Amino acid sequence: MSKLKAASQYGYYAKWFMLSKVGRKNPLVNTMLINYDCNLRCKHCSVHENVDKLPGPRIIPYDMAVREMERKFKEGARVAFFEGGEPTLWKDGDKDLSSLIEAAKRIGYFVTGYTTNGTNVIFEQSDVISVSLDGPREVHDRIRGPGVFDKLMANLAMTEHQNIFANMVVMQENKEALKGTLEAVQASGRINGLMINFLTPPPRSQALSLEEKRKVVEEAMALKRQGYPVLNTNSALKELLIEDYEKKCPAWASAFVLPGPTYFYGCPMRGTEACKQCGFDAVREYSLIVRGNPFAISQMSGRFALSGKRKKV
Repeated sequence: MSKLKAASQYGYYAKWFMLSKVGRKNPLVNTMLINYDCNLRCKHCSVHENVDKLPGPRIIPYDMAVREMERKFKEGARVAFFEGGEPTLWKDGDKDLSSLIEAAKRIGYFVTGYTTNGTNVIFEQSDVISVSLDGPREVHDRIRGPGVFDKLMANLAMTEHQNIFANMVVMQENKEALKGTLEAVQASGRINGLMINFLTPPPRSQALSLEEKRKVVEEAMALKRQGYPVLNTNSALKELLIEDYEKKCPAWASAFVLPGPTYFYGCPMRGTEACKQCGFDAVREYSLIVRGNPFAISQMSGRFALSGKRKKV
């Protein structure tokens, strides 16, 4: 990316930040849950058990998705992130996830990204790719299914994408596996680091107690000091111990679009019982950014907020 383009994008973010301080609170991130379908049945996922009870269609049609991207762009969003279900399974006629990524770029979004279990296609067009990794092979497969770890790593070995990171959801099943997961990240040769989250229930049976969370945070910070690739800022790790984050949650900074369509500002779980045990690190990073934390701004912006070529040439 040219210096001029980078300066322009930094300038936009600076303006957005300053306007937020005088009361103009527009979304910066447009998170689109484009489908509910998934090819896995993970132990900690409640969606697949309840998908038939969810209102409306199981996908956002292409034309509707484009209209919503245009709407949120006009409102201020410059980062588009596609979620599921498993978003790489999304199709509408001859359109697939690459069609949505390309549409977001045409509209003008600075950054596109998506979260995937990594067992399907890797869509190289995306600026950021988040892969789900809940442990080394034995632990990951126990949570997500036999052979899933090897399939993920085989797919990653076939890409040269330069901005892939992993998301780990820490719960009862893998609370002792943090170091092993970080070692798997290092061994992959393709994953740049690990973002640590706690489970946001349901299922409550897998959720950690506050004391168990404290031990994980202490371990994460110690491993980070040792040079392991923990991507969470230290401040956000500490704030993961604030379970009921609703008062600090910058709900206005993120717009959500779900099949239906249903529109939210902030997490769709906001105001529910699940919100009282929020485990999402991104919420903490957003909060720190809008509060002007320099470490969150510097560490998160280069990876998640600026466009640029992400493949080796």
